[in-house]
Amino acid sequence: MSRTAKGPIGAEHVVLERGALLIELELRPFSITIRRAGRRLMRSGGVWVADGTSQDHFVQMTEGVIPQEDLGPHERALRGEVRSRSADGVDLSLRLEGGREARLSLTLPAHDRISLLLEADGEPARLAIDWDRRSGERFVGLGARHCPQLDQAGRMVQLGADRRYTGPDCPADMLAAGGIPQGDCAPTPWLLSSRRYGAWVRTFANGTRFDLSGERVAVSTRAAAGPLALELLCAGTPAACLRAYCRLTGFPAVLPEWGYGFWKSRDVHEHQDDVMDDFNGFRRHGIPLDAIVIDSPWATQYNTWEFNPHQFPDAPGMVKLMRADGVRTVLWVTPWTNLDSRDGQIPPQPESERLHGEPAPNYAPGAAADHFVREPSGEPLVKQWWMGTGSPIDFTSPAAEEWWREQAKRVLELGVAGIKADDGEGYYIPDDALLADGRKGVEAAWCLGDLYRRSMQRALDEVHAGAGVVFGRSGWSGQHATGLTWGGDQASDFWSLRVLVVATLSAACSGYSNWSHDIGGYLGHRLVERCPPELLVRWLQFGCFTPLMQAHARMPQEPWNYGDRVLALYRAYVLLHERLVPYTRAAAATAARTGLPIIRPLCLTDPSDPRGWTVTDAYGYGPALWIAPVLDEGAREREVALPRGSWIETWTGSPVQGGIEKVVQTPLHQIPVWVRNGSIVVTYPAEHVARGLGDTPESERPLEATMWGSPPLGQTAVRLADGTRISWRRGRWRVSAERQVSFAQVG
Repeated sequence: MSRTAKGPIGAEHVVLERGALLIELELRPFSITIRRAGRRLMRSGGVWVADGTSQDHFVQMTEGVIPQEDLGPHERALRGEVRSRSADGVDLSLRLEGGREARLSLTLPAHDRISLLLEADGEPARLAIDWDRRSGERFVGLGARHCPQLDQAGRMVQLGADRRYTGPDCPADMLAAGGIPQGDCAPTPWLLSSRRYGAWVRTFANGTRFDLSGERVAVSTRAAAGPLALELLCAGTPAACLRAYCRLTGFPAVLPEWGYGFWKSRDVHEHQDDVMDDFNGFRRHGIPLDAIVIDSPWATQYNTWEFNPHQFPDAPGMVKLMRADGVRTVLWVTPWTNLDSRDGQIPPQPESERLHGEPAPNYAPGAAADHFVREPSGEPLVKQWWMGTGSPIDFTSPAAEEWWREQAKRVLELGVAGIKADDGEGYYIPDDALLADGRKGVEAAWCLGDLYRRSMQRALDEVHAGAGVVFGRSGWSGQHATGLTWGGDQASDFWSLRVLVVATLSAACSGYSNWSHDIGGYLGHRLVERCPPELLVRWLQFGCFTPLMQAHARMPQEPWNYGDRVLALYRAYVLLHERLVPYTRAAAATAARTGLPIIRPLCLTDPSDPRGWTVTDAYGYGPALWIAPVLDEGAREREVALPRGSWIETWTGSPVQGGIEKVVQTPLHQIPVWVRNGSIVVTYPAEHVARGLGDTPESERPLEATMWGSPPLGQTAVRLADGTRISWRRGRWRVSAERQVSFAQVG
């Protein structure tokens, strides 16, 4: 409901109420205050617009964006006037400094949600809604933020242009300029505040900004993209706000078991023999293996969906052989079709080199049918990307999506079980590009990545119903709901590992539950050497407690290249990850229901603990585990912020009371892990998954259930992803289904 009232000094006010939410609008001078259950969430809200120009610079070599914008003075809203009212909102006319007119719509479409829509006369460069930043207010989210801090307060973030390498190998001149621009692959226009609200911008536009650097929070978009649409989700706790966000954008899926296993990849498998070398190497050294990812190149050209017969003389036989031994094949692809692939990676066979110099055979049919993003002239958009020169698929066209999906199904029908959906970021789409649905790139650059993921998942579902996995790189609102996301490219140094952990936590605060990364770093040490042994082990330990454990690199980082000690540790941590799959998938099922991700930063699980908004180096893994990766070279001890409550240290079985910072020993073979007292952790027996997850139906697998400590109330229970319920009550175990379960108790 809404009502109008006179304030104490005669200024007109509008009050909107729904449930616990109350919005107070002061019209002269203009200001917005938002309260929930009497508690003020936001004060001194305002509006501004600015004229100016923008010319962001894209660095193709590193896929980094350097934002460049020249804005005039902010023209703030001085006063408002009610244009119309409805049962759940109000439309206002605003008079801005300088005389410009703007229009603001405020509605309360749900008991925990406020919708704002802002547009302005003329052709301003930027539209913004801002409010006071409260003392001590913290901010997390915005997708995968690759930076040293989890709390984004004090920063100005332009999504898609906010990643810089400032690690040990950054040249001094580049460091002085802010670092080497890198691909900001998985940004998300979603912000969580310690004041217990979330802010989501409904946009797919480049140039979206969250300015948290000053005394006011400003959320803004470029006006060429259309009105600024801001959703404020005020659900009471950060986890509830994240759940409300997922209701609007999608909940993370529960993947097939092998999607939470261990995958092995290389930058290039030059020949089919190299794929078999990986497969046989893991079998020979007794390391569990669930999938091999065949990265670029594997097709005749980029991206034809046809195996290159000179590189893979018997691709169907290779896929079938590995599949018969329980190992799936995942194929890399990007949403481009090439005219010229000579600038890409080319297998070292003369016939392969000849093929890559020719247009992909599916290019001409795609162009003739208008399946590509178009130039303003209507011709296909042709751009150089990192594997040649070609055109991006226009997934806003149902015909183009079907054309692409049907090509994918040809290789899936050979037994390929997953698609590594690389690329898809909006920074490749120019503002003036035309899309089939009538939008331009300036409005919709980042929507293509989500449509691309959905198309690939649909292809998998049509061939392998419920059993295929999409593994994507790009991110934006909604992309967390389809398949897995990995954290982009990292160099092999400890700085990169540290900021990857931060990116993992900020992605979790943005709804990404099914998450992974390249163990050891894709780019290599100083870009020319393999990952150092100590770093590989520490990255491996972090990967063990990541939903998908995945190894991918440009360098020869197979564990048998590192000697017996590293090989033994590699085997042990991959085996531990495999054993944890039922626990991980139970947490995935929780994410699918509630939005609470598998990886759980402390700010989501105990938001009243002020440490939780700044802890960058430890996290919850599912409901029971607390993980503290070792992120410094040579470290044999580290300090860990333990959450409040009672915990048990896994390596020794020792109890410890949380709510403290604890110094623990970290010999190379150990990652600090605690289990919450009174928790049941369900795993697979080591012998059952020693070769990988294979093909045993989930409901028929043997289980191990371990009670850690004693539940404070004398009873507890867990529910697995397949519905099996295991409970413990005063020393007695119960299982809801006929399962082979062994029981144990620690502490």
